[in-house]
Amino acid sequence: MKKTQVKQVAYADALTGTGKIIDLRKWWTLVNDNGPIIGYTPNVTKSVLIVKPEHYDNGVRLFDGSEAIVTKDGQRHLGAVIGTEEFKVKYVGEKVSEWVKEVDVLSDMVKTEQHAAYSAFTHGLQHRWSFVKRTIPGISLLLRPLEDSIRNIFLPALLRSHIIGDNERELLTFPPRLGGMGITSPERLADKENLNSINLTSSLTEKIIAQDANGETDQNAILELKKTISRDRQSAQVESLERLKGALLDDTVRKIHTAQETGASNWLTCLPIRAKGFSLNKQEFVDAVALRYGWPVEGIPKTCLCGSPNNVNHTMTCKRGGFVCIRHDEVRDVTASMLREVCRDVSTEPTLLPLDGEQLQYRTANIANEARVDVSARGFWTRGQRAFMDIRIFDPMAACHRGISLEAAHQRNEQKKIRAYGDRIQHIDQGSFTLLVFTTSGGMGPKAKCFYSRLAYVMAEKKH
Repeated sequence: MKKTQVKQVAYADALTGTGKIIDLRKWWTLVNDNGPIIGYTPNVTKSVLIVKPEHYDNGVRLFDGSEAIVTKDGQRHLGAVIGTEEFKVKYVGEKVSEWVKEVDVLSDMVKTEQHAAYSAFTHGLQHRWSFVKRTIPGISLLLRPLEDSIRNIFLPALLRSHIIGDNERELLTFPPRLGGMGITSPERLADKENLNSINLTSSLTEKIIAQDANGETDQNAILELKKTISRDRQSAQVESLERLKGALLDDTVRKIHTAQETGASNWLTCLPIRAKGFSLNKQEFVDAVALRYGWPVEGIPKTCLCGSPNNVNHTMTCKRGGFVCIRHDEVRDVTASMLREVCRDVSTEPTLLPLDGEQLQYRTANIANEARVDVSARGFWTRGQRAFMDIRIFDPMAACHRGISLEAAHQRNEQKKIRAYGDRIQHIDQGSFTLLVFTTSGGMGPKAKCFYSRLAYVMAEKKH
């Protein structure tokens, strides 16, 4: 094609040109004459000339007979918009109205399927407006009706009418790994997302403006910029969370720290696949969120079976009623089930070898002849050696742990079990001993992280 004064760019079958109207008319003729030769046939009914209002009449005159549409308002282009401020407001307003209706539909679904609706929002629906936020500048205020719908309709339905104050709404916007739920605010993110998009595409934009068809963008530089943007976003989230903690109750801050542990948010981030047992019913989901943040849990009796005044913290530690045993045995059985896929001689509650006068290192060591641990398997850490695992689940909100950090609480619980069984297993049974410590929210201690990482690696290797 002959050279023109028009700056042009093609994306798939969408060809765009910018410049003076008279140059665009010449370019349009060249496109129609030469395009079919190289396999590009313009669709006149979808071809639009966007001009400034003061040049509208000139545009109509020059493109008379071309069948191209001439507008001074604006036009949708590749999912974004080009045109006047009024057209942008109208376009975004229509999109927001559509999204608000979708949020309302999801809010009706929440009444019966809380977990599925939450997953649909975080994995799907909230990404519907991501492209618009990145490509259209200055639309944060236009997205307010959408944020109002999320805050005033979707969240109260999802959380069973729990009052959503400013602090609670901000907390829920953080990603699950920081203790939030990943329910982002479109209004707050719009301007920053647009700026990041401009920075990320600046090298390509410069080449388009310069009409440089030969040069290539530095993909390594773009990758590094993506990493920088990600680091900056995470740093800003951490700073915002630290500021928010100053306005929250101490118990809530403790709950957030617990929710930030490895494994504590897996139930939120995984898809609710019923066949895998990952789906929670509506009451389980509401209760799980309430436990995560220390919010009131409905339906708890005022008095426990043991006769003590009842609340959530007491329920987590009371030995009556079987809840403490159920949560422990569930982890034990799941762990044993996974070990059977990759190890030999797997058993639950194996009895340790009896003592015949041997002396153990610690006074708190378990010297009973019928002493047991939770799981054993042969060949997990070392070929042929028997590995013993014991599980301990503790409540970080219990009185004995509340005054210390989570790291110290994990270490304390690990040390108690190691003193009870470690020396005996190492020297009498001549096996390895690994203590698997969890919080009641699912957070793992250091040794548990190491164990399950190894287990995942061995399972993946076996299954190719």
